[in-house]
Amino acid sequence: MKTGHSVVTESLGHNSVNLVDLSIQRRRKEIISRLEFLPPLPTAAHEVLSIIADDPKDIIMLEQTIRHDPALASQLLKVANCALYAPLSVIDTVQRAIVYLGFSRVRNIALSLSIFGLFKSKNAIKGINQKDFWTHAIATATVTRMLALELYEDNTEVCFTAGLLHDIGRIAISACFPEEWADIVKAVEEEDCSLLIAEHKVGLPHSLIGAWLAKSWGLPKIYERTIATHHLPVKHPKATHMGALVQLADHMCHKIGMGLFSAPRIQRQVLIAYLGLSEDVVDELEEQLVELEGIATTITDVIG
Repeated sequence: MKTGHSVVTESLGHNSVNLVDLSIQRRRKEIISRLEFLPPLPTAAHEVLSIIADDPKDIIMLEQTIRHDPALASQLLKVANCALYAPLSVIDTVQRAIVYLGFSRVRNIALSLSIFGLFKSKNAIKGINQKDFWTHAIATATVTRMLALELYEDNTEVCFTAGLLHDIGRIAISACFPEEWADIVKAVEEEDCSLLIAEHKVGLPHSLIGAWLAKSWGLPKIYERTIATHHLPVKHPKATHMGALVQLADHMCHKIGMGLFSAPRIQRQVLIAYLGLSEDVVDELEEQLVELEGIATTITDVIG
């Protein structure tokens, strides 16, 4: 038989849980409402993403998408004519850029430029070097695609895009929660911890915020899920294959010096085994990443 005291205690406990639930719901609504003030994903980015989803080799649509966005076309031609790619003659049309650089590379560059252009304000991510942020994003995207090629994934361009967008939540936090973001950066500098740990301390993990942003942009579910899960341990019930792929790529970029502050901790051996890779393959890929910084930096230089 339950005593009056135990019933009251249980009742209070139940109410306490309800209050916590209501608090979480209010916080979630507050976060989502603030995200609504961010600009929508550019039309060009949506169109490039539709190419990836519908026909990964639609050259005509890719050329038209870029040509219809003069700023994007101009930036793409700057990248195509840079010293890194060393064209023998000036590349002066989008079509020539596609022929010279290749369809996949132009598509990925165009997507990167389009998304980055949305947040090119110098104050977009206060407390973090803009160039370092975007260099890390492109590097992670490129390494994710390389890992996908090793695993014979069906659509490696989806993997590239997932890697490109993995930290997009940090831009949203900086823009929509400037005070909390300042606390996050301060904690990283004073406590020498990773951004991920500092974000959790203030209750704004970029993986969750980024997933909500992806949903508000109307992006395919694969990107929303990958952003949400790219820091989860592989034994977590919500872990995903793509999230694990991006997590490993992110770690590899940190290892070669293209990360943001301290690297998040991962279970490297467990992660590699989960993906069906070998440590030797991953080590070999890391040795091939010497030119990666040059490619990523070239694109971020064009954005300014």
